[in-house]
Amino acid sequence: MEHRSNTQNHLRHWVTRSGNARIFGVLIGLVALLAAGVAGYAIWTMTTESSEVVPEDRSGIGNPQSQGMAHTESIEEILGAVQVYVRNQQFAEATAVLENAVAQYTSDQELRFALGDLYLHQKGFEKAYDQYVAGIEIGPQNSIAEFTAGTIANMLGRVELSEMHYQSSMMLDQTNPDTPIFLAAIQIKINQLDEAKKNLAIAGRLAPDRARIFAMRSEIAMRENKAVIALEQIRRAREIEPRDLGWILQEARVLKRNHDPEGAITLLTALPEEELLSIDAAQILAECYGMVGRAGDAANRLIDVALLNPNDPDLAFDVAQWLERAGERESAIAWANKAVDLGHLRASDWIASLP
Repeated sequence: MEHRSNTQNHLRHWVTRSGNARIFGVLIGLVALLAAGVAGYAIWTMTTESSEVVPEDRSGIGNPQSQGMAHTESIEEILGAVQVYVRNQQFAEATAVLENAVAQYTSDQELRFALGDLYLHQKGFEKAYDQYVAGIEIGPQNSIAEFTAGTIANMLGRVELSEMHYQSSMMLDQTNPDTPIFLAAIQIKINQLDEAKKNLAIAGRLAPDRARIFAMRSEIAMRENKAVIALEQIRRAREIEPRDLGWILQEARVLKRNHDPEGAITLLTALPEEELLSIDAAQILAECYGMVGRAGDAANRLIDVALLNPNDPDLAFDVAQWLERAGERESAIAWANKAVDLGHLRASDWIASLP
């Protein structure tokens, strides 16, 4: 995500390493971070080709830690070994090699980020975050690394740290619209709506056609009980990405909040069946059916989804409640008992409370 010009100086220290490092970045960084929803530093640095081959500064060979970069040949061997392990999906072995390398070359930023990416691939978010923080502290500063650390921190529920990393990323690169978007998402989560609006304004100037910006503005308007503005914003998002399921569901929520359940029903029932069978779509549709007195339709829609998700206690309990509202007491109790068996905490008391 970061422009080449912003990182060219520190790239000069590693561009003469052979292709293994860059291949490794594809095998680990790309797979791991796409799976985790994170844009990682290692993806970018290890897959970027330089048009200029710059001789490496070898003044630190006698003391690999003195330059914040390990001996070139040693790193090449390490990454080559890890590449083989990753290709064979031997992630435990690859992890062991990188962990040993980090222990030996504690001040190599590239190794830290690579190990962080490998931890991400294995959903070791805590360890991945620690490696990214260590790499950031080693330097040089890098907006992508800060962005990745912020995203991992968010995955860990550490929203204050996430906000801090995103702000640092923005300071280092003011041209990337993703950073203010992600920062605004954190601020919406912690109800800092005015700050979120400011960052969405920045993102809007950088990427005026990004649908997510309008969708997030819609969410803010909903929280501020401004349903008209919320509907206007989500429809602008849908003008850009008309088939995005998330935006369609957001419009349905806004219509429901705006006392237009029929409009939401019309919108949702036009979805392809596979999308209509998603849990979120079914629950919104059921609520709208309930608002217009169609409890039976609400129950039937949720039954279809619950049968596809037989281990979901909340869905089973939702079905029970809608069946009871539709006057189907025996079926309601059967579904409630299923919810009890699946571990639902309230279903047993609910059954006992029935007349």
